[in-house]
Amino acid sequence: MGYVREGDLVVLHVHRRDRVRRYYIRPYKGRMYSTIAGSIPGERIIGLEWGSRIDMPWGHGYILKPTIADLVEGFYSRKSQVIYPKDSGYIALKAGLMPGMRVVEAGIGSGFLTTVAALHVCPTGRIYAYDTREDMITIALNNLKLAGLAECVDVKIGDVREGIEERGLDAGLLDMPDPWNALEALHKALKPSAPLVVFLPTSTQLDKLARALSSLSGWLVEETVEILKREIELVPDAVRPSPRMIGHTGYIVVLRRVSEA
Repeated sequence: MGYVREGDLVVLHVHRRDRVRRYYIRPYKGRMYSTIAGSIPGERIIGLEWGSRIDMPWGHGYILKPTIADLVEGFYSRKSQVIYPKDSGYIALKAGLMPGMRVVEAGIGSGFLTTVAALHVCPTGRIYAYDTREDMITIALNNLKLAGLAECVDVKIGDVREGIEERGLDAGLLDMPDPWNALEALHKALKPSAPLVVFLPTSTQLDKLARALSSLSGWLVEETVEILKREIELVPDAVRPSPRMIGHTGYIVVLRRVSEA
């Protein structure tokens, strides 16, 4: 059991006839929150038990405690293109992330992928997250603190293309414009057989990575995939795919660090 306190992060799951929408809010006394089912004052939410139903002018809502997915989708600050859960979950799985692992990430951005990675390796593991932009690092650290995962992430201002301080790492994650220029540094930093998962938004970048890998030894290409997400409208007697979907967001390339010829 638990109750909503003033300023808590809350997912307000609102229903109005056959329409459903999620709102990500922090309830405060004296504030109003507009929804598709009408406005609701913060004091009506504060003090409710998590999971409670609340009646609204033209419908009703449920008071939900946010999950990590809710944090990254609704509450996180963002200042760059982000890696969405449909991709980050698969990346974490293909990287083999487990508690206790030591992982390098390049291109921390707003910290979305960092959060998912930290969720898998903490509290005994470590994420070494590099970025060249101090403003992005500040945003990412604030987001990681919101998720309660900042203590197991070492955030560094640095360019992995120029070298990585750590050695014997268990996995690597790359979300940067030119990952092919970081492969030499990653090969030195990762353990033999360690996975390196690369995220690229455009086919032009994917082609450049393919060309670079064709002339390099020391990397095995396991797979290259694109993940699409299509929601299903779960309406009795009218179950069907939604006309809208999350299509292309990026390509995922899974590499393994092997011996150089």
